Amino acid sequence: MKILFSGCKSVLAAGAFIVVVAWFAKWYIYKVVGSLMTTVRASIVYVWQSIRNRTLRSSISPYDWNSGSDDIEGAAKGAWLTAGIHEKSRTKPRTTVALVVMAVFLAITTALRPAVPYTMMSMTLPLAVLKLFTSSSKLCDDSVGGNWPLSGVISPETWENPKGRFPGWTPGNNGDAARKYRETVPGWLPTDIPPGFTKWAFEGNKSIQESGPKHDNTCGVSEVDDTFYNPVLDPLKISNLDNDILDVLRDTLRGGGVKIRHVALIMLESYREELFPLQQGSEYHKLILKSHEGDDEDDVNEMLSHLSPVAERVTGKSGNWKRKDGSAYEDVAIRQWNDTTKDGYGGINVVGGFTTSSLSLKSMAAIHCGTWSMPVDGFEESETEAYQACIPQLLNFFNKLKNDEKKSKGFLHQKWYPAFFQSITDGYDRQDKFTKKIGFEHFITRDHLEKYRRQGEELEEINYFGFAETSLRRHIHEYLKHVRDEGRRMFFSHFTSTTHHPWGVPSSFETTDYLKTDGKMKWHVDFNNYLNAMRFTDAWLGELLQTFDDYGVSNETLVVLVGDHGQAFKEDQNSKIGTYENGHVSNFRVPITFRHPYLPRVQYNANATSLSILPTILDLLIHTGSLNEEDRDVASDLIHDYEGQSLIRPYKSVQNGRRAWNFGIVNGGGSMLSMTSADAPWRIVIPLDDSTQFRFTDLEHDPLERNPLERWTLEQLKIAVEIRFGQGASTWAAEANAVSKWWGRETKRLWGYNPSATKGMS
Repeated sequence: MKILFSGCKSVLAAGAFIVVVAWFAKWYIYKVVGSLMTTVRASIVYVWQSIRNRTLRSSISPYDWNSGSDDIEGAAKGAWLTAGIHEKSRTKPRTTVALVVMAVFLAITTALRPAVPYTMMSMTLPLAVLKLFTSSSKLCDDSVGGNWPLSGVISPETWENPKGRFPGWTPGNNGDAARKYRETVPGWLPTDIPPGFTKWAFEGNKSIQESGPKHDNTCGVSEVDDTFYNPVLDPLKISNLDNDILDVLRDTLRGGGVKIRHVALIMLESYREELFPLQQGSEYHKLILKSHEGDDEDDVNEMLSHLSPVAERVTGKSGNWKRKDGSAYEDVAIRQWNDTTKDGYGGINVVGGFTTSSLSLKSMAAIHCGTWSMPVDGFEESETEAYQACIPQLLNFFNKLKNDEKKSKGFLHQKWYPAFFQSITDGYDRQDKFTKKIGFEHFITRDHLEKYRRQGEELEEINYFGFAETSLRRHIHEYLKHVRDEGRRMFFSHFTSTTHHPWGVPSSFETTDYLKTDGKMKWHVDFNNYLNAMRFTDAWLGELLQTFDDYGVSNETLVVLVGDHGQAFKEDQNSKIGTYENGHVSNFRVPITFRHPYLPRVQYNANATSLSILPTILDLLIHTGSLNEEDRDVASDLIHDYEGQSLIRPYKSVQNGRRAWNFGIVNGGGSMLSMTSADAPWRIVIPLDDSTQFRFTDLEHDPLERNPLERWTLEQLKIAVEIRFGQGASTWAAEANAVSKWWGRETKRLWGYNPSATKGMS
């Protein structure tokens, strides 16, 4: 409800404006419409009188003079009608001209106007409301027929044979390799199949599978393999596990100097890669400087150098802050964190990362489960089962393989303790249902903070979801103490929230005017508030990392930081802000960083997504010797199932002509889809309904999407793209559209999406 009311000021202002304009305009509109209706009425009367006059004349015979009185009356009546007709005929030329002009205008506009968007715009309100309940996404288009549309890239000569644990790749051929994968139950899987592994619940375990959702949706999804994900048959699957580990990492990993006892996964609400950290000379730095026109540039840059010092340390990307004379500013002291990582170390930072969705919860599902989310409105993933094992489910399965002798054999034999922390509510759109389902044992959210609040403990509400992250301090300390005292391995999942709209910060936090916001610069208010929320979060990250250090776990903890999605402001585009039904690239570029103090520093350039986080964690656990033999056996099998590539190996942007496609679901889920591919600089936003346009950009030459190409139909877009960007770009756009339709049907099949069932549950 608070989210709904958060936009009431704009709604009330718009409503008041409409009322005022309508009040003064109604008299003029009344006169214009009245004049039009008078003209139409005169035309109708003229036609009617003409027809009536002809009928009357034909009914009077010139030879019928039998009744004298009737003749006199008839003559008088005829004279009256004739006079009326002569009077009306005076308006005939003017009325006829108006009617002809109007008819010609309507004929021309009807013939020339495109089918879209005017079909949608001209729809009456009742029909528009009914369409909400009857229409389906364009991703249910039957033109694809359920088959992969680009047959040339999955021809037999491109197939890959099984090798070692790699199950092979033969899409379009349900042959030996595909059947072997489908019918072989892993030897490490117990008879009592745990949550997250029910894809193998067939034959003797069919009852588990049959209890799941069935497909009765309007997409007509194929029942082949039901919800079973078979990597052997996946035409999108590109594995880079046959590549060797990156040169810069190989010796360190093989030398055994890196140990990962714990994993911390920190999701950064609405974080943008280009601001993590802000760098001098970047487009956004120039924008900020422009708002300070007339101020001393060195003073402004010194202020900005304090915006994100922790982000600079974590990513290894310097802000490059220097004075106009070229001299560097003094190093910014990070009060919250005493980082002792050696130069040249710190981990892997992805340059060019994208989120899988600008809807937070769909993004969270992809990050935790290594799966694409569904292009449907809302968090429907909470009502079904993920088609891959999510991280907590996988770690809980590792726990089942261990006995209770956890302290005597080193950390490889210790059990994991998955916990989830956020300082806001988890009741929004069934998040609580999802986090419980995927295997978290311990939760701290707004409800827990309020329930276990101690006397004198302040909980200051900073937005319509809840409190600042600092309210989690005590609970995080208690969790870390439990992990240490009980000899457990930490999986710490944390979702920040301060950088969410309306970007409130605690009253004790001293804000800064990073942009001028007075007078004509008032339009910078939101972006300035966002930057302050970023600085607060940056300090919180420093405090969190110092807390890990205080408990002695930093040197054995892999910390993964990832943005759930970005955030578009007026500074990005004037037409639309925020994430809802907004496909702008600023909503999709996110930071992705793997921090470990003993991992060499790597700036990893790839058009990758957060889908790669889970397989990268597994790859690191395997190759740092951080799993015992039983766990390593399981992980070495499962890593081949996930669709994302490992980011400790060279990224494959293309494989035998197949592109590495990336998908980004636009908030709220079922109306727009963005796509990129790792081998090309182009980006497309595809409408899934009739109310939005196709949108095409070239991120190499227009990284901020200042000049998008927009068209209402694919054919129009292809022509325009070919003219501006060339034939290759036009072909790419057509391929992306075709792949999107196949992908939409496939993800719904894999999730077992059943709209009627989920509506009944929610």
